[in-house]
Amino acid sequence: MAILKEMNRLGGRKVPTGAPTGFVPAKYADYLAKARKSGEDTAYRHFWELCVILCLRDGLRSGDVFVPGSRRYADPATYLYTPEQWAPRRGEYCRLVGKPSNGADALEQGKEELHTALEELEQTLAGAAPGDAGMVRLDEDEHLVVPPLSAEDVPAEAKALKDELAAMLPFAPIASLPIELDARTHFLDCFTHAGGRKLSTSTETKRIILAVLIAMSTNLGLARMSACR
Repeated sequence: MAILKEMNRLGGRKVPTGAPTGFVPAKYADYLAKARKSGEDTAYRHFWELCVILCLRDGLRSGDVFVPGSRRYADPATYLYTPEQWAPRRGEYCRLVGKPSNGADALEQGKEELHTALEELEQTLAGAAPGDAGMVRLDEDEHLVVPPLSAEDVPAEAKALKDELAAMLPFAPIASLPIELDARTHFLDCFTHAGGRKLSTSTETKRIILAVLIAMSTNLGLARMSACR
C-alpha cells in the first residue's frame, strides 16, 4: 500500500522492480507475468494495483486489516474487554454460563460434555430404523448422515396473504432494471478494461457487461449465463 500510495503521489506508471508480488492470488499471477514479460508497464501497473486493492478489500472484510477511527473496519480487539476490564467481570460471567474460571477445569468440563454428547449420538444411531431417511444414521459406507430439518407448516391464511401481496407487485424482468439505470445514469460508460483501456460503448459491449453483472450478483455464474438465451 505504501508503494502504491507513493506511485500515485508521483504519478508513476511503472511499478518498481522490487515491489512485492507474493500477495497476488494464483488466478491473477499469469496476468502479471505476461505483462512483465511483454514489457507492458502500464498493463502491469493496472494488474498489480488491482491485486493490491482486492487483497486490501479481503483484509478489511476478515479483520486482518483495520482502519483507526472506523466503526465498520475497526480493530477487532477494540470489541473485547481489556485485561483490566475483564478481571472484575470474569467471576460473574463464568457463573452465568456455568463454566469454571480455571482453564484446566474448563478443558476437563469440555471433555466430559463431549463424551456425554457422543454417548447420546451412539444411542440415536442405534435406535435408527433401517431405511428411515428422516433419522440421523450411518449409511452403507459408515458415513454420518444428518437429514435436513423438516420445514414448519405455514398457515393457509399466511399463504393467501403472501399470494395477494405478490399479485400487487408489478413484474419487472431483472435485466430491465440495470438497463433503465444505465439510461438514467450512464454507469456502464464508467467500466474500463483491466489493462487500462477505455471500453467501447457499443450495444454489444453493454449487453455483455450487464450479463456479467447479473450472473455474478445472482450467483448464476458465467457458464450458466452464457447458456441463457
